[in-house]
Amino acid sequence: MADIDGQTLLMAVQAVQTQIHSLEAQIDQAGEDDDVSDQEDLLMGYMRAAATLRVAYEAEELASSNLPPYDRLVPLRG
Repeated sequence: MADIDGQTLLMAVQAVQTQIHSLEAQIDQAGEDDDVSDQEDLLMGYMRAAATLRVAYEAEELASSNLPPYDRLVPLRG
């Protein structure tokens, strides 16, 4: 895997989460007649990216004391 510093990972995690939230909102607000398949496909891609970034972030978090815990960075939505 590429060597990416913690600050860059932190920003990437936040950017991907922003896109996930935006796409989820678009899908939720779509009407019954709206085709959201493209948004759903894009959302799945961002979710896969988020999972990969989480693994990388948590590994970097163990090696670096200046990163916030992932769960604080990306709180669970309910």
